[in-house]
Amino acid sequence: MTKSGKHIIFDFGGVLMQHNRVGCLQAFRRLMSDEDISNVLGLGNESRDTLRSRFEIGEISKQNFVASVLEHCRTAATEQQIIDAWNTIHAGIPDSTWLQIRQLRNKGYHTYLMSNTDELHWEHTLSLYREPIEELFEDVFLSFRMQCAKPDEKIFVDVDRAIHADPGQTIFVDDTCANCHAAQDFVGWQTCGTIDEILHKIR
Repeated sequence: MTKSGKHIIFDFGGVLMQHNRVGCLQAFRRLMSDEDISNVLGLGNESRDTLRSRFEIGEISKQNFVASVLEHCRTAATEQQIIDAWNTIHAGIPDSTWLQIRQLRNKGYHTYLMSNTDELHWEHTLSLYREPIEELFEDVFLSFRMQCAKPDEKIFVDVDRAIHADPGQTIFVDDTCANCHAAQDFVGWQTCGTIDEILHKIR
């Protein structure tokens, strides 16, 4: 049964959580070559055949991910150093962003989170923001749990079925053009690049 009302599905990194790509690269450059940072971790590499991409769709465990990264370190490193360096990518969610989502909730929108993320990043996120995430989102859809990632058709179809929303009443917020085009083509959602864009539209 289609759920009444309007729905907003938020991407996480780049829309809610700010990225610290420079800091993450610097952390790993102390441990690995630039070639391995690109080809193994997939930082700056959009290939779907990297350790990172397999971790992101749950093909490998966090233990295997960390162990595999350690094998490519040119200097001695600990598991915790790898985890800390990996989580450096997260630069935080501004208080103003949480306020904007609350405003949308108060206007009657159903809100969801849909992210290409891995188990380590999600554990780190929950350590910082569990309460607002549980308060502000009706459901959370994560690539490592769903075993597929944007912009693949399957993840959009699965989320669309799960929320039981009218596509014409559904807005998908993502900072990546390929993901927005996939949302439009596969399930007919409206798309925006930022939360500010949504707030501007509904004023």
